[in-house]
Amino acid sequence: MLPIADIADLLAAVRSRRELPRQGLTHSGIEYTVHGAGCRMVSSDRRVVDVDLVTDPVLGREVEAFDAWRIRWFLDEAADDGYNHEEIVEACIDLARDGYLREVVEGRWFALPDAPGGPA
Repeated sequence: MLPIADIADLLAAVRSRRELPRQGLTHSGIEYTVHGAGCRMVSSDRRVVDVDLVTDPVLGREVEAFDAWRIRWFLDEAADDGYNHEEIVEACIDLARDGYLREVVEGRWFALPDAPGGPA
């Protein structure tokens, strides 16, 4: 089995190479569940992160991305902060404008500025 470097590798190991089950535990103790276009991960301290692979039109490849719904869900786990969907989208757009995020699909999908795999 090849080493798993990122979510794309994990999805390939589960789906096309069938080397891993859809649900499992990594060597570092992260629980994972592969779903539709991405993966849900749970750390040993029970924090949950969910990302999808989304085609970045600028890079011409899939990147690990998240949307306002996933941020809202993550924040709900941490505390009741009172932010609504539109406020989260606007905050992500502002963070992208300032270079802290990249807007992969306008107003919907966002990724970290240094997406896995580096520039195409």
